[in-house]
Amino acid sequence: MSTPAHPPAQEKAPARPEQAAPGNKQEHRQTTTTASQGKHFDTEVLEGLRARLPEYLNKIGIELKKQGSRLVGRCPMHDDSSPSFAVFGAKLENCGCIPCNDFKGDVFAASQWLGRAGSFTEAVREVAATLGAYLPQDGTRAATRAATAPQRAPKQPEVPFALSDSDKEKIHAAKLAWSDAFHGGDSIVGFIAEDLGLSRETLRYAGHGSSGLGIANGWLCYAYPQGLKWRNPDPQAKPRFLWLCGKATLPWRWEWARLPDIRTIYVCEGESDCLALIEAGLESDGTGACVASPGTSFSPEWAMLFAGKAVILCFDSDPPGQTAALKVAAMLAPHATSVSIAKGPLS
Repeated sequence: MSTPAHPPAQEKAPARPEQAAPGNKQEHRQTTTTASQGKHFDTEVLEGLRARLPEYLNKIGIELKKQGSRLVGRCPMHDDSSPSFAVFGAKLENCGCIPCNDFKGDVFAASQWLGRAGSFTEAVREVAATLGAYLPQDGTRAATRAATAPQRAPKQPEVPFALSDSDKEKIHAAKLAWSDAFHGGDSIVGFIAEDLGLSRETLRYAGHGSSGLGIANGWLCYAYPQGLKWRNPDPQAKPRFLWLCGKATLPWRWEWARLPDIRTIYVCEGESDCLALIEAGLESDGTGACVASPGTSFSPEWAMLFAGKAVILCFDSDPPGQTAALKVAAMLAPHATSVSIAKGPLS
């Protein structure tokens, strides 16, 4: 399945100063650079940018010609038939226009006057970007900020999940209740088989192991090595499934997939689908194993468990199921010998 390519990013053209209508002089206030305004940036960097005022003006489209000790050009802020915009100073570090309310300022003031930046800080960054200049932050300020920043507590190592003794007993009791009901001929086994559309033989076969079947709250449970998941008999009830204790630290029936003769592993979206594949005979020749993720969730840590095996993903054909299958396939690809996604029922 191909992923739509993102459209190529378009470069944003530099903002152009709006030109005032002829004869309509706009009010412009000179921005004066103060020591407090420049405290975020290194002084030498600011002075270096100021010295490049003519280059900056040229890059934004203001053509300048030498006239004595000054550079002159047409003012971009008004209809200027006779060049009245000038760059002057011992190092050509200032510019101005007398008709525009006698504007005068440095390169940063010009950036704000031309509407290319709002604040002084924005003007410094805009000028540096226009000139392609590297703009480091003031080292002293950065060091002070790092020294005064709140210290975060070191991240504690993750503690492995472990069941309490009471939860272990709950899982053991549920599995024992299933065994007693099955071998005792309890009618609840027949009701469960009918509800799932399975034979008693499949239920007997799937009931063994650390991931097996159990009975709790009067109905079927899926026993995980470290969890007990209850299946609500009412298909309209919410939640349909409830973790009575623990969680899925491994896929359901994973121990079957670890047998030495297993070459193909069928991964299902849920335990009941796993039982249906067993019913279909996919484990009958001893080379296949059916396991289940708890719904569409699949832990990335599980992927390495499938190393050296061929994996067939048997998730639901609805959009959520197929989306989950694609994600799981990507997780498994670096580890499994092959990964495929089933699009229909397997038999």
